[in-house]
Amino acid sequence: MIRVAVIGLGHPHIFSMMKQLQAEPEFDIVALCDPDEPANIERAQQMVPQAKCYEDENHLYGDLDFDVVLSSAANGKKGGIALRALRANKSIVFDKPLVSRQEELEEIKSLLSKNSELTVNLWLTCRYAKGYYTVKKMIDEGVIGEPVHLYFVRPMRLAPQNRPEWMFDQEQYGGILNDIGVHDIDLARWFTESECKSVLSANTASVKFSKYHIEDAGSVYMQMETGALAVIFESWLTPDQFPAHSDARVMVTGTKGMIEMVQYPEITVKLVSDDLEPQIVPLQEPQENQAQELLHVLQKIKKQTLLSPYDAIKTTELALAIQSLAGKGKKNEEN
Repeated sequence: MIRVAVIGLGHPHIFSMMKQLQAEPEFDIVALCDPDEPANIERAQQMVPQAKCYEDENHLYGDLDFDVVLSSAANGKKGGIALRALRANKSIVFDKPLVSRQEELEEIKSLLSKNSELTVNLWLTCRYAKGYYTVKKMIDEGVIGEPVHLYFVRPMRLAPQNRPEWMFDQEQYGGILNDIGVHDIDLARWFTESECKSVLSANTASVKFSKYHIEDAGSVYMQMETGALAVIFESWLTPDQFPAHSDARVMVTGTKGMIEMVQYPEITVKLVSDDLEPQIVPLQEPQENQAQELLHVLQKIKKQTLLSPYDAIKTTELALAIQSLAGKGKKNEEN
């Protein structure tokens, strides 16, 4: 049995994370802690009425035995929660982003190097989504040859009136490329099975929601070690009248063909190659969901998973580096 303490409920992601864990009998959510989010604590209590509630992390650590910290805290608070957990010999499972500061990541890496039993896990949902998973399967099967160009677009709906206040504090938020860009940065690593060789360009701006002090647009242009070029556009610019939260999409051009995935009006994967006429590809799904694979990681079962603790660190390293580069560019423009 994996005993889970939920520490930090600053983002509603926590509820879908908890729901997946609850579906697996090997997970037991035993504690809830976040004095700054009483409404979210109350909602979580309805899901796990048996869990004990704490207003103080130190009290929780001193009072209860558990194995893992699950968190969707405000981005700027995640580093502290992660470090306290790891120092107490607890593995962590966080929604994205893992942390918002480079120095926090370096300290996490240092702690991991001293204790091989600990794992850091990032709840990146795209690898488990059937659209992206189908694209990955087609790439792996060689249908489009070697990936040459990868084009990612992810407009999201901000709806500032429904967002927590911490999102409009840059120190707490950390930036759009580290926050939502991390999804596509990770997908570029996954689709090419390689790391980033160089970031050619990274930019952020506040073009529509400047009064809220939040970056609402960002872009990345990078070259992978395979030579493939990835272009990423992130934004909080989904139009008010668009009937869905997002219209995320990806197109991968390879040496033998092209594959495209769109999410609206329904998830669709389109394929054309030197050998195949344009067609809609049947969607595929992973054999196990994220919670089931997470269980293998936490139980130290030697089984290949779609997402590993290594990916959590490498994707976060890259996302933080890209966010930093964009920040330096913005400062140069202001000067």
